[in-house]
Formats: sequence, structure tokens, C-alpha cells
Amino acid sequence: MSSLKTELYPEAESRHDQKSEAYKKAKRAIIYEWVSGLTGALLAFFICFHLILESTILFGSEFYQKAADLLEVTLPLAKPVVIGITIVFFIHFVWASRKIPGKLEERKRMMELGKKIKGSKKRWQQDKHSDTRLRKHFETSLWIWQVRTGMIVLATGAFHLILVAWNIFTDMGVVGQHPGITAEVATARVESGLWILYLILMFTVVAHMAIGVYRLLVKWLADTWFVRKYSRIVFYFLFWFFTILGIATAIGLAGPWEGVLA
Repeated sequence: MSSLKTELYPEAESRHDQKSEAYKKAKRAIIYEWVSGLTGALLAFFICFHLILESTILFGSEFYQKAADLLEVTLPLAKPVVIGITIVFFIHFVWASRKIPGKLEERKRMMELGKKIKGSKKRWQQDKHSDTRLRKHFETSLWIWQVRTGMIVLATGAFHLILVAWNIFTDMGVVGQHPGITAEVATARVESGLWILYLILMFTVVAHMAIGVYRLLVKWLADTWFVRKYSRIVFYFLFWFFTILGIATAIGLAGPWEGVLA
């Protein structure tokens, strides 16, 4: 039925009709979810693969260089991957950013919500001076942290992509330097002070990735055999494994742990 005629609403439109605005809005929303979800899943896979490749420094600079040469020379994947990931990165941001509070008032409200959830207990917090009654809620806390880390990843991740592209496509203005990432270039970055930026990027991107994977699993698989409990296990594994691996890699690039696994 495309329309409903009643005394109160003579030309009321059915929300289930495919020509209705409600139906079109819902259809657009599901398309946006698919775009942000698929691009997020692709980026999550890339992040895991990228961090594992970077951790080869723990086997020594020679092993690290062999891994880089494999992707840049033997299998010339570095350039197309950087271009593709950059495009996917910004597509994901555009489609996922619609969930980020746009107004300053909404962001302040989100910050207030995060603080109150953090300070609340297992039972409902009875705050007489607030119109909100809260208790600790795992999913809501993750959503707030996903928004926070997403904003940081956008800034630091964009800088990292530009820097890597500059490495791969140019000689960086150094005479005798060939395009490409080398162990010397990677360690020089860390030793020059960029380790602070890389640690911030590593922690936020791992947290954002782990939360994103968890929310995707809950959203699409929660009602199947893959229950919410399994999703939490995946979340904690991704977060702690790649956080520890990332910290070890940063230390390895700085020198102290280089080749510790060799």
C-alpha cells in the first residue's frame, strides 16, 4: 500500500512503500553502512599486515630490508598499495564521519557522556544534578573512543601516508638516494623524534581498528553462532597483540631491540 487515507492524515504515506522518503533514507543508511564497513575492514586487514611487516626489524635490519625489497622490487606492490590505501582511507573517513557529532554542543555532550560513564558504577548512577542516569556500558564507551581515536588517526595517519608516499615515489631530495623505504630511512625517522608521532599513531590506529572490527562483528554476526562473547575476545586480542607488537617495533627501530629475534 503506497498511501494511507485517514481522517487525521488524508494523504499519509506508508513508511514501507519503496517510494517513500523513509524507505529511501533507510536504503541510503544501509549503503553508507556497507561502504564504511567494507572500507574499514579493508583498512583493518592492511593495518595488521603493515604492523607485522614493520615488526621484521626485530629480526635485524637485513631481514627488514629484504621484506621491503620483496614488496618494492620483487613484487612491485608498494606504489599501487599506497595509492589504493590512501583512497580507501579518505573514503572511509568521509562515510564514517557522518556518525561524528558535528556541532560543538553535541561534542561537549559526548565528552560529558564519556566522563560520566567512566565515573559510573555497575549500577545506575543516581546523580541528582544531571538529567542522565548512567552505568558502565561497554558498547557506548567503545563508540566514544572510536570517535576520539578516529579524529587523531585522520591527522596522524594522513601525515604518515604523505611521508611514506614521498619515500616511495621520490628520492626525498637526497643525492644518491633511490626511491623506496630502507632500514636506514625507517630508523632515522624514529631516531629524529618521530617516534612520538608513531607511538601516538600506532596506539590510536590499533585501538580504532580493534573497536571497528568488534562493532562490525556485533553488527553483522551478533545473532548468529558468533556471539558477542567471541567478538570481545577478538577485540581484546587485536588490541593487546598489536599494541605490544607496535611498541616492540618502535623500540626496535630506535635501536635497542633491533635484531632481538635474530
